[in-house]
Amino acid sequence: MNNVSVTRPYRKRRRHAPEFKARLVAECQNPGASVSRIALDNDLNANQLRRWIRESKQVEGSQPPAFVPFRLPAADGHTTKPVDKGHTIRIEIPRAGGPVVVEWPADQGQQCAAFLRELLP
Repeated sequence: MNNVSVTRPYRKRRRHAPEFKARLVAECQNPGASVSRIALDNDLNANQLRRWIRESKQVEGSQPPAFVPFRLPAADGHTTKPVDKGHTIRIEIPRAGGPVVVEWPADQGQQCAAFLRELLP
């Protein structure tokens, strides 16, 4: 009786450039994106890609969010420049399941600021 042994060829541990990881993590953030499909398309294990996503969130969480300054109306409702009632404040917060979008009338900027202060720690 022949004793046949089949072994898998040794696969050297691969190293991936940070740019490559960042590109795939960003691709996974798109609405409807499949982490498994993106991993397969790039010859990766889906768990590896999920780990990169988790690690990127930890890095993002350690940095303060970037805000764009804008002039708010004074508490008495007067501003140095009149706010057009047709304009809105639009804030887009990227999330894994898709962005969270907050739209607020520009003439109610103080209320928007108060809302954001309560929403964000």
